[in-house]
Amino acid sequence: MTKKRIGFFFLIGWLIFLRPFTTHAQTNGAIIINHVVPTEGEESLGLDVFFTLTDSNGRPQPQPEIESATIQLLGGNSQPVPVQIADPQTPVFIALLLDTSGSMQDVIEQVRTAAKSAIDNAPPTAHFAVIPFNETSVPIQDFTDNHIRVKDVIDTVQAIPNRGTCLYDSVFDAIQRLDQQISSPQERRAIILFTDGQDQLTVDSPEPCSTHTYNEVISAARPSADISTITPIHTIGIYNQSEAELNVGELRNMAAETSAFSAIGNQSNLNSLFQEIIAGLNSQLLARGQVFPQQGENQAVLSIKLRNNDTPISATFNFFSSKNYDLLPPPVATAISNFQYNAATNVYTLSLSVGSAETVRQVIINVWDVRGGTQVAGDQIFEDPDSTLIVEIDGSNLQAEREYSIHVQALNQEDFLIQNEEGETLLAEREFTHSPPLSVPFTIQAVTPDFENGLFYIDLDVPEAGRVQTYEGFIVDDSTGSKIHDFGPTLFTGERLQEQLPEAIRSAEVPGTYRVTVYLLTADQQRSENTYDDFKPIPPEPPGFFTRAFTALTANPIYLGIIALIVVSLGGVLFFSSRKKKEQEPVIVRPPVDKSIVWSEADYDRSKLMPRQNVSPDEEEFLTPLAAKPAATGTGARLRLKVVQTTGATLDKIIDTFPFTIGREGSDLDIGGDPRISRKHVKISWQDDGFFITDLGGVNGTILGNQKLPANTPTPLGKHKTVRLSSQTHLEVEHLA
Repeated sequence: MTKKRIGFFFLIGWLIFLRPFTTHAQTNGAIIINHVVPTEGEESLGLDVFFTLTDSNGRPQPQPEIESATIQLLGGNSQPVPVQIADPQTPVFIALLLDTSGSMQDVIEQVRTAAKSAIDNAPPTAHFAVIPFNETSVPIQDFTDNHIRVKDVIDTVQAIPNRGTCLYDSVFDAIQRLDQQISSPQERRAIILFTDGQDQLTVDSPEPCSTHTYNEVISAARPSADISTITPIHTIGIYNQSEAELNVGELRNMAAETSAFSAIGNQSNLNSLFQEIIAGLNSQLLARGQVFPQQGENQAVLSIKLRNNDTPISATFNFFSSKNYDLLPPPVATAISNFQYNAATNVYTLSLSVGSAETVRQVIINVWDVRGGTQVAGDQIFEDPDSTLIVEIDGSNLQAEREYSIHVQALNQEDFLIQNEEGETLLAEREFTHSPPLSVPFTIQAVTPDFENGLFYIDLDVPEAGRVQTYEGFIVDDSTGSKIHDFGPTLFTGERLQEQLPEAIRSAEVPGTYRVTVYLLTADQQRSENTYDDFKPIPPEPPGFFTRAFTALTANPIYLGIIALIVVSLGGVLFFSSRKKKEQEPVIVRPPVDKSIVWSEADYDRSKLMPRQNVSPDEEEFLTPLAAKPAATGTGARLRLKVVQTTGATLDKIIDTFPFTIGREGSDLDIGGDPRISRKHVKISWQDDGFFITDLGGVNGTILGNQKLPANTPTPLGKHKTVRLSSQTHLEVEHLA
């Protein structure tokens, strides 16, 4: 096919695509009217308009944010009528036409795979018929909603060598099969046509294969201007080297003239081509409303207002009415739509459409507690309202998991409450249950500095840790009230957080007190906060001269090697000079001395030994067996212990017997009223002239100063005066002489 012919068909395709029934907005995309079903009533005619919204590139928009929608009859004084937007629930019958001509032999396996993947993503109400075609088309699976069965049948499709492509005949036959299958106007229809070539007997011959023509196919799919009986023909075309292998213009035009989609690409894009067509089927929506047409052919316009777009999108369509409907005086009709909840802001948003807004002076909206029958908060009042209102309701006035109802009333120009057709002043109502996501409670157990590695650790207690996604926070200098460090947001991986120790703390000349605030964030953007008010990082003592010298030398290995060489050289000189001096000294022979001492069992019993005479204290210590030394409890060590709780309870006790255990119950000292203390929490002991404290392996641990103790490991109390057992209980200890 020449480049001129390709350009010609492309131009024709766009001209047809811009038919009156589809009107593009400049930036908002377009509406494609797929199917219209009029339903005759006594006083009005119901319209079900099946449509698809596309973006500016012509692709279907899944789940568009529709603010409001109206249908207006053209050619009269009819006003726009609000309509409801919903997902179609009626069956859609789809004829799947698969090209099995000879040119498909190398790609038929990929086609089967792509087609089955499309079936998996098809609408649940879809009924498929599988129809392979070449020079003939014979269904191998009649219409069924058993998608597993459909995929099994697709696996049997094979290309037949040396067979032509009777494309038009196959599509024409599929349209007739759909006409016979459809039994209700509400039932939808569609054809998915897949091919890799043109309508011809062989690849090298321009002779057509079909007896029907392109125009006959379009006439059968669209028998009149009334699109209630239209058969959308979705086309998928693949090529090997270039688009010239296909009649691209006809495939695109066939889809455009029947309110369908077209996807053209090479063989590597098979799966995405099928999915593009399925996305169009899944994006179909239903607009439902009541109109008052005249007998015969009528024209109407469907207008859609998208959220965050000022310009509505509209599309015209035709339908037929068997009688005249008298236009009633426009009632004040209100409808609540697009009811949404923003968990992050705890605000409900809804769209309220107001019919005959020019007759309304005031719209009144309020929220009622369904169970209690009382109004929550005050009225929201809109003076001289437009036809569409955006309403926000603050969720902070609502209780979680409680049912509420939104009530809409209106005043006319005479300040009387407007009534609906049933004589009620409640024009619209929407019930809902307030179910805000809950934040994650937590406590900060300890904040521990690690000056050596330039880090600090935050130990948390988070009962619902699995809900936490990220954390962040900051540090404030308590003396100045200024923020000195921010950290996060960081992925939450456990209840011990690790962060870089701020430079302001590492370089502080005098230890200070800081407040550490932590925020935990869940996947649904719920934010929890807690603050640790007593972070007192104490830097280690500065290293001495020899430590600093060693650090400097290890940082410069060359200097260390030079010094080592000098030391070794000096040592060698001294060694050889000393050895030479000793060789010149006379040798003095000394007699052997017997230093062995024989101990008997009785020697360990001091009562059986004679008193030693003139023995110094050091010699007495050396001669006394270890077993005879007194135990630590006999040293007279004493410790003052004060128990302080956030509830205000205190306990003061002097301890002179060790070891001494502290816990919730069954210990030497039992502390009640704090479930976070273990039954046996810590042990205080006297060893080697000093007090030691041991965490006994409880769940919540023990904090000595700003350091979390390792379990079951004695740690010197040293100069520390504060031991934290939990967030509400700590000990103050004092060593008594």
